[in-house]
Amino acid sequence: MIGRALNGRYVLEEILGVGGMATVYRGHDRVLGRPVAVKVLNGGLADDPHFAERFGREAQHAAMLVHPRIVMVFDSGVDQGSPYIVMELVHGRSLSRLLAETPGLPVERAVGIAAAVCEALEVAHAAGLVHRDIKPGNIMITPDGGVKVVDFGIARVSSSSSRLTQPATVLGTAAYLSPEQATAAEVDGRADLYAVGCVLVEMLTGEPPFTADAPVAIAFKHVSEQPAPVSARRPDVPAGLDAAVLRLLAKNPAERPADAGSARAELLAAVPVAAATDRTTELLAATQALPPIAAPPAGPYADPQRTSVLPPLAPLPPSFGPQTSMPHTSMMEPIRPDRRRPLVLAGVGVAVVAGAAAIAAFALSGPGGGARAGVSTPTVAASASASPSASESPSTLPTPTAKPGPAGALAALRAAVAQAQITKERDRQADLLGLLDDASGALADHQPQVAEQTLRNAQKVVRDLAKKHAIDNGTSQNWQNRLGSLINTLHAQQPTRDSNAGN
Repeated sequence: MIGRALNGRYVLEEILGVGGMATVYRGHDRVLGRPVAVKVLNGGLADDPHFAERFGREAQHAAMLVHPRIVMVFDSGVDQGSPYIVMELVHGRSLSRLLAETPGLPVERAVGIAAAVCEALEVAHAAGLVHRDIKPGNIMITPDGGVKVVDFGIARVSSSSSRLTQPATVLGTAAYLSPEQATAAEVDGRADLYAVGCVLVEMLTGEPPFTADAPVAIAFKHVSEQPAPVSARRPDVPAGLDAAVLRLLAKNPAERPADAGSARAELLAAVPVAAATDRTTELLAATQALPPIAAPPAGPYADPQRTSVLPPLAPLPPSFGPQTSMPHTSMMEPIRPDRRRPLVLAGVGVAVVAGAAAIAAFALSGPGGGARAGVSTPTVAASASASPSASESPSTLPTPTAKPGPAGALAALRAAVAQAQITKERDRQADLLGLLDDASGALADHQPQVAEQTLRNAQKVVRDLAKKHAIDNGTSQNWQNRLGSLINTLHAQQPTRDSNAGN
């Protein structure tokens, strides 16, 4: 791609960042003679109508927004089947890269960055857009301390019923996912404020409020666990800021600030600055005299927190109050999957949630979810959504006695198949995913015999993929073993169920 001129105008000069969904290049606009950032949807995804549509919507959404805190979109188009977006080239680096090198920012700087993000969100929310993927990788820091929000790739018009994600999936980055996003509930601008709270916790403490080995385990914590006060890990945090952060992280959206402007006001009120007219700018300027950060290594930057495709978690029962925690023995019924056969190429992080039923995921995204979209170089930065690396081994939440049942094992296997990087025979990968979806549906309908036969058909597809060298022998053996175990389990359960039915 280097040296290629998209539609004869935008010359691709250098890769700035690579993700599972898109690659960002430094480019040159031949017509206007200026440097630009060009975001090109990665090869296979351009053929998927859902991702191509989402990519096109990003240009439309971002082009609606004009504000110093938001990266400008100049143009978009398709060249030889490759959709692309032309953006402002931002000099600086992503907040994720900054935090990787300097964890635990000064309180004033962290609050200034969070307040600046709220400024950008005020503009987006006023236009009816919910970003839905606020995270350090989508926040750019310029050399003069300025802040810009990037990547409206999964933004959604809050009043629109159109969905850019696959049915029965959640698109976002697990570490910053609001509870309502994790459960596929209705989402408004307050979901972005929750993400701002997560980012602020990470800026102050060095890590987001919830961590785990897999994206779905993190999402489960967002839904079921209360965050610890920031002061528990950072004693110098003022009490007012402690309270403001916990308000942003409220499980119930109604308990968060009403809008981005209110959230910004609460944050700024918690950190006094004498005689400041523009308090956000003052807070950012107050920390510009910090020692310079060492230049990062050359080459494209791969953000560890990536945007993910996750199955939605089951909502908590009504009796689950805001101050209670989910016991280890709680049961979560998996949401019945869609019977259609989408090819989810964004990748899914894998995990098994404790209990008789489990939930698995992508991703998000790095170790975990999604296309974490932040990419930058020491002097130039732009955003690229990414998918996680493939992993065949599901992670489990720690629990003393719980073991995954067939539904959980099947969900984990589907996640592994979805995130496998299959470059050829992708239609057969889609067939395999569809069969696994059908088997999950049969389990949800209490039809183990149908599920068993569907899984046997899945075994044939795996053999076909291995025969055509679309997957290696190790992957084939892994999937066949897991399918065989599931088939044996279902087969063994059928006589018991028939006997019980007879009684």
